[in-house]
Amino acid sequence: METRLLILNADPVFQDDSLAIFDEIEGLETRIVRTMPEAISVLLAENFDGFVVEGEPAKAIEQATSGRQHFPSLRILCLTPRADDDAFGEKAAQQKIKRVTTGRGEARLRKSLRAFVRSLETQSGSASEGIDPCHSLIGNLNQFSAAEILQMSCLGQRSGRFTFKSGRGNSEIYLHHGSVRHAVFGSLEGESAVAEVFRWRQGRFYFEEGIISQVQTVDRPWAHLLIDNLQKLDETMELSASGQS
Repeated sequence: METRLLILNADPVFQDDSLAIFDEIEGLETRIVRTMPEAISVLLAENFDGFVVEGEPAKAIEQATSGRQHFPSLRILCLTPRADDDAFGEKAAQQKIKRVTTGRGEARLRKSLRAFVRSLETQSGSASEGIDPCHSLIGNLNQFSAAEILQMSCLGQRSGRFTFKSGRGNSEIYLHHGSVRHAVFGSLEGESAVAEVFRWRQGRFYFEEGIISQVQTVDRPWAHLLIDNLQKLDETMELSASGQS
């Protein structure tokens, strides 16, 4: 399966050395968008392994940070013509955004971009199949949203483990007596992992009764968690709609 990369570059006419390097990499599919709302819309509709933002440092980190807020698990790269000041680097590090300066030579740029693509290849690929039919609750995310599924289970005071499977990967959310106790998706844990699953519109899920996590990464009541995540999802959808209009 190809690795997919979405590239945000606001300039419709550019001589892009980075794009030329990406085009050289076998098994890599790239798509270019011009605005942040368009990027959000595309990321909601399709699965991409990475997101690249090109531009001046201040603008690029602002757009990359916006992408991080809407898609917590997405691998993001900032490409800028210069490193700028330390504040730029600190903000990128805080948001787990990789940054590469394009003006330091073609060989160095090619090495950095290939390394970023290799890091995406380790996480790409469809989620595994093989759901045991004996699980107490099984369904598809195109029929029920993750919010609806978790809401129903929390109201029912259930305890156990939800496994969500999609093209983005697999996530696990543990319930204990109707409260979300622990959530994990890749390197994400706690509320950020829950927020990621809230955005999935395709995939499958199943529930295993009685499996309790010894780890607790979610402390807030389910109602608060639900409200906050639905508000964030509404903001994402509004930005997506502005990109489509």
